[in-house]
Amino acid sequence: MKAAAGLLFLALACSAGAWAGDVERGRALLLDRQKSLCLLCHAAPVGDARLQGDLATNLAGAGSRWGAAQLRERLVEGQPGSLMPVFGRRDGLANVGAEWRDKPILTPEQIEDLVAYLQTLR
Repeated sequence: MKAAAGLLFLALACSAGAWAGDVERGRALLLDRQKSLCLLCHAAPVGDARLQGDLATNLAGAGSRWGAAQLRERLVEGQPGSLMPVFGRRDGLANVGAEWRDKPILTPEQIEDLVAYLQTLR
């Protein structure tokens, strides 16, 4: 039910295709170690490999392994048992730092940008 609520929030915020993800903004966001945090745990075929993590799945080929909807759900809702933060939901979370309490880490537009970029990694 929480997954549906988070995805509904995203769907309403980006209603009727009003927001198409931007690949270049998504790439920049992936590289931004302060905002998205992706490269703290993931490696990707972009940027300096020495500054990338190896705790999580390598994002090379992400667009081949997962569809846009699957990537979006992982970003908005996270995965059970995963250390990956929940980027798009703000309710029902435990142990959330004060900076992120009661607000999502990424905006719906940023999530769509990140999904657009990840879809190019084939």
